[in-house]
Amino acid sequence: MRITEQEKKDILKKYEDNTSDELLTHLKRHYPAHEETTSWGKTIKFIKVDDKVRPLASNKKYLVNKISSLLEDSWIGLGIPTIRRTVKKYLDGITLF
Repeated sequence: MRITEQEKKDILKKYEDNTSDELLTHLKRHYPAHEETTSWGKTIKFIKVDDKVRPLASNKKYLVNKISSLLEDSWIGLGIPTIRRTVKKYLDGITLF
């Protein structure tokens, strides 16, 4: 699935407000993402959560819930809605690029 640059910008624009740059940096460092190409040419993106590699495709809601619950205690000053929106922004960023 190919999307245009404008579509990428539109998707990320919805996360302009109520996100944390510090938490986004933390997510990039502690929840690494990588991609693998299958033998039939399809690229699958993965993220490592709790020492387990999980696919991003059709798994966003579970990953947002899982990562948010792991971060709630240590990032209590941000508030749960900000944590969840930042995690969503991070996962959408991985998916788009």
